[in-house]
Amino acid sequence: MRQMDEEELAVIAEVARMYYVEGMSQADIADMLFFSKAKVSRALRIAREEHIVEFQINYPLKRSIALETELKRRFGLEEALVVTDLYDNQNTDISIKRIGEMAAGYLDKILKDGDTVGISWGRTMHQTVRQLKPSSPRNIQVLQLVGNCMDDYNVDIDVTTLTEQMAQAFRGTTVRLYAPMHVNSDIVRKELLREPIIRKAIDKIRSVDYALTGIADVSLERPKSTWAGYLTENKKRELIKKGAVGYLCGYFLDRDGNKLSDPINDKIIGISFEDLKKVPHVIAVAGGLDKTSAIRAALRGKLVHRLITDSWIAEKLLAMRDG
Repeated sequence: MRQMDEEELAVIAEVARMYYVEGMSQADIADMLFFSKAKVSRALRIAREEHIVEFQINYPLKRSIALETELKRRFGLEEALVVTDLYDNQNTDISIKRIGEMAAGYLDKILKDGDTVGISWGRTMHQTVRQLKPSSPRNIQVLQLVGNCMDDYNVDIDVTTLTEQMAQAFRGTTVRLYAPMHVNSDIVRKELLREPIIRKAIDKIRSVDYALTGIADVSLERPKSTWAGYLTENKKRELIKKGAVGYLCGYFLDRDGNKLSDPINDKIIGISFEDLKKVPHVIAVAGGLDKTSAIRAALRGKLVHRLITDSWIAEKLLAMRDG
C-alpha cells in the first residue's frame, strides 16, 4: 500500500463515498470540495487501487450441469465445475478470470480447519488466489509444491507469491520451498535435497490433503511461461518430438498422462511425480487457452480428481475420441 497519512486517506474515502454512494458526478464533487477534476479522478483511482472501494457483482457465474455430469462420467472425476460462457467470449483473460473466480469460491466451500493445500503456479492459479474472499478464516497450511521459477518469469504469478497470498487470504500458515524448480545437475539436486530446510519442506509436501494446480500445453508456451529461463526452444521441440503434450506441477506428460521419459523430468525440485499421484484430492484449474490435449492427458493418467474449466474446453474434451 502506498504511503499516505490518515488525513489524505480520509479525503479519498469521502470522495469515493460521494461518487459511489451518493451518485454525485466528478464535476459536482470538484466544485463542492474546491478540487480540480483531475484531483477527483485521481482520488477515485487510488480508492480502487488501494481497496478503499471494492465492487461486488451480485450475479453468479453460470455453470453447465450437463457438461459437469458428463465430464465426471467420462473421466471418473470426483467433481467437475464448468463455467458457461454466455456470450461465446473468446477473450483469454476474461475466461481465465471467470475460471479463477469459480475455483476461489469452490475452495472457500471445501477447505476446513487443519487442511493442508499444496499449490503450483501460473495464470489460473494467480486468478484463483487473487479472487479468494473466504467467508471465514481457516486454520489451513499452504505449501509450495515446486521450487521457484527464474527471474524472467512474472513474479506476481510465481509459486512463492501465490503460496503467501493464499495463506494470507485464509489467515493460515505457509511452508516455503527454498530451492529452484529445476537444476541441470543430478549432483546439485541431490545435495540440495539433503539440506534440512528443503528436506523438511519436501517431507511435508508428500502428505498434503489437496494439490491445487494449473495445466499447461507445451505447444502454446510463451516467453513468460513457468519454464522461462529453464527451457530453450530447441529443448521444447525435442520434448514435443518425444510426445510431450503438456505439463502439470512441472512434469511433462505424454498423451496418456504418463511422465515423459526425459532427463528434464528427473531434475525437478518439488513434489515427486509418484507422490503427486498419491495426493487424495488434486484440483486442476485450467482453461482459457486451448489446453484440451494437455488436460485430457492429465485426466487419462488419473492425475486429476477435480477439474474446474470453461464450457469451451469441456465440450472439446467430450468431443475428442479416446484413441
